This record gives sequence, structure tokens and C-alpha cells, in this order.
Amino acid sequence: MKINHDLSSVAIRLITFLLFWAAAAADSLSGAGPAAKDANDWPTRLKDIRRGGMTSEKLVLPLLQSWVYTTSRGPLPAWSESPARHDNYHFYYDLKPRQNFDRCFDVAVVGDSVYFGSSSSGAVTCLNAAQGGKEAWTFFTDGPVRFAPQAAAGKVYFGSDDGSVYCLDAADGAVVWSERAGPSGEKFWGNERMISVWPVRTSVLVDGADVFWTAGLFPGEGMFLCKRRAADGSGGWTQTPVKPHQGYLLATSQFVLAPSGKSSPTIYRRDNGSSMGDLRKSQRDGGSWALITPDENIWSGPTVEGQAQRFKQDGKTFVASVKDANCLVAGALGVYYNTNSTIVRIDQHDHSTVWKEEHAYPNSLIVAGRHLFAGGMDQVAAFDTQTGQQLWSAPVDGNAYGLAVAAQRLYVSTDSGSIYCFQTDSR
Repeated sequence: MKINHDLSSVAIRLITFLLFWAAAAADSLSGAGPAAKDANDWPTRLKDIRRGGMTSEKLVLPLLQSWVYTTSRGPLPAWSESPARHDNYHFYYDLKPRQNFDRCFDVAVVGDSVYFGSSSSGAVTCLNAAQGGKEAWTFFTDGPVRFAPQAAAGKVYFGSDDGSVYCLDAADGAVVWSERAGPSGEKFWGNERMISVWPVRTSVLVDGADVFWTAGLFPGEGMFLCKRRAADGSGGWTQTPVKPHQGYLLATSQFVLAPSGKSSPTIYRRDNGSSMGDLRKSQRDGGSWALITPDENIWSGPTVEGQAQRFKQDGKTFVASVKDANCLVAGALGVYYNTNSTIVRIDQHDHSTVWKEEHAYPNSLIVAGRHLFAGGMDQVAAFDTQTGQQLWSAPVDGNAYGLAVAAQRLYVSTDSGSIYCFQTDSR
């Protein structure tokens, strides 16, 4: 009996060790670490590096405003002009804006920590959601920060118009590493600030052990597509992209997708940075947003015709399009998009309309559990994903362009420079 007892003890210890090792290995391979272990975190814009805009987290309605953080100056977008109303050659009218990636201070959320960058102050700030949005730390760069940071493995990553990419300690904002991709610190006047000749006009994307970004807007001055080790900024490669890129980067295990504003997004191989071609059906496709579905199909838009287009993962095979889409979210929970006056759910296989409701919330769209949240002018609202019925709304100051759900809270970012936090009414 004693021998069997000893063998059982050894077996239990061995199983415990193997389970611990497997869990540690999974964290290492995923690059999740302590900053992204919780599936209910929202560590980058639209939840993940495929920009799906969906989370399984459920919020109990109604929600009440918990706090609001208001900056001293609102966003200063890189491209503030209205879109052209027509093209004298192609006769297009009322074109949708296609370089609108920095209209609010989008947030990344890990636990109670809320991170955002500012195009007006050039800073990245960490707020404590549990303490009423109190500032935990602020880090200043020498140029506008136009994209939400990404939190990963206890660090925060972002780029600036000063030409540098930064990796900070998520807890206190201390610099872990930084790099300037351009050949010098040369600057010029742009958007009321001195900015680098090689500004970082894409998000900084972290996936596992890798970090990616681009720098440079002017082909004649040089452009850069960079891959480094996320932990310390070493290694990797630097390539010359085929065009200037602007917008939030996306990635799968095989490729990185880089939006290009009014031009078509480009697909690059992760292993060496070589171009796999543009994502387009015609010469005038493009748009500053894109998303990758769970089956690795790609949506992008809006095109010059105001459409969102779907392609197979090769980026060359056109599948379908939806007209007048402003925002689109897609995942295992369904496919939804909004126009200036409607919100629509479509079947993700045959693209037939499941429901279409007259709701004027054209600015933003995400899904959390059974609720679809949408942002409009001076208001945010929740809808039932199955029926499209409006269930809740609340006022905000300005156009609600940024939405996030994490740790039982809804965050709303507006073009006035405000960040709202809503929570369940616990009375």
C-alpha cells in the first residue's frame, strides 16, 4: 500500500508539473502575459489585431455613467478636410472620408488600466477606471500620437509623429525601449506641430514575440516597414513598403495587412516583409479600415463607391460587398454594419439581410455578448443583436467614434476629447 501511495503522490506531482508547464508554454507562445490573460480585456482598438470588434463579455443593461475624463484639447486629426464631393473624371459624389483613423482618443483596456494617446498633446496617458478615471501616469512624445496603444505582456506599445516607436512599462510608463526608423531627426511643420519627415502613421501591432509598424509618408524621402522583437526591440527586419501606409495594422499567423488611407491596403509576409499584393477589386478601392474574419477572409472600406468589400484570404479573390457601410464588425457572433441612417445584420455565409433597422448611429460599432453598441452624434446606444431592437441609450458630448467593452464597463471616446465610462446600474 505504501508503494502505491508513493507512486500516486509522484503521479500527482508529475501531472501538476505538466499542467503548469503547459499553461506557461501557452502564455509564452501567445505572447499574452499578464497584460492580456483576461479574455475580457480590450488591449487594442476593436479588441484584437484582426479588428473584429467583438467580445463575449456581457453587460447588464441599463448602464449608468460612472465617470468622464475630458482632455484640455480635443483631437487634431491628420486629415481634417471634408471628402471631395465629386471627381470631374469619374463623377463620384458625396464620398465618405477614408483617412479618418484619428478622430477620437481610442482606448486600450487591461483590467482597471485605460490607455490612450493624444494627437493634440502628443502624450500617452494611463487612467485608473476603478478610481473614477484618475490619471496613473502620462508619457510625452515629441509629436502627435494618432493611434490607440496596444497593451501586451505588461507593456504598452505605440508610435508618434515624432518618428519613433515606444515600448513602455504598463505599470508606471517607464521606457523599456524605443526606436526611430528614419535616418535622422529631421522635422517639418505639419498639423500645427513639428513632426518627423518619417512619422509613424500606422498603429504599432504586437503579436506574440513580434512587433510591427511603418514609418514615412513621402516615397522620395524613404519609407519603412519594420519588424522587431517585442520584448526589447532587437532583431527582426526593415523593408521598404510599396506605398505610404496610414491606419490600424492587422495580422494573421502568415501576413500583416497595412491600410493606406485612400489607396488599397497591402498584404505583407510576416517572415520577411515582402509584398503579397494589394487588396482591391478596382483601381479606386481603398479605405483606412479593415478587419479579418475568423476564417481569415478580409473586409475593407469604404471604397470610393462607399462600399465595404470582402475578399478571400489570398487578398485577390473578391467575394461580396455591402453598400454605404461606415463601420463593420464580423466574427463568430455574426456580421453587422451601419450606414448614416440604419444598422444591419447580415448572414456571414450568403450575406443575406437578417434584419435592418432605422437607427441613426453612424460613427462606431462593436458587439459585446448579446448587445450591439453603436455611437452617433452626442449619443451612444445598445441594441439586441438578434432583433435589432434598441434597448438603451445615453448622452455624450460630441460624435462617439470610439467604443470598447472590458471588465464590465463600456468606454466611449468622442471627437470632443472626452472618454466616458459606463457601468451597470447597481441600485
